[in-house]
Amino acid sequence: MGSSVYSRALQKAAELMGSYQKLSRYLQVPAADLQRWIDDKAIPPVAVFLKVIDFILDESPPPAESDAGEPPAPRDAAPSGDASSTRY
Repeated sequence: MGSSVYSRALQKAAELMGSYQKLSRYLQVPAADLQRWIDDKAIPPVAVFLKVIDFILDESPPPAESDAGEPPAPRDAAPSGDASSTRY
C-alpha cells in the first residue's frame, strides 16, 4: 500500500523546507509527532495538515501559462472506442 496523502504532503513540505526538523519547528509540533504522521502511524490534526498544504502551495511554482490566444485542448467525455455504438 502506498503512502497516505498526509504522509506525502508532509514529506513534500519537509523537502521544500530543507529538513524534517525545520518543518517540525514551522508547524510547532514535536518531532516525534511529525515522524508518526510521516510513517502513517497517525493522522495529523486538520489545522496542521492545512498549514502544510498552504506552505506547499505558496512554495510551488505556478503552472506554466499557455499562449492566451490558443484555446484549451478539447476534453472528450465519451468512453473510449466507437462512440456510435454507445446507447443512451
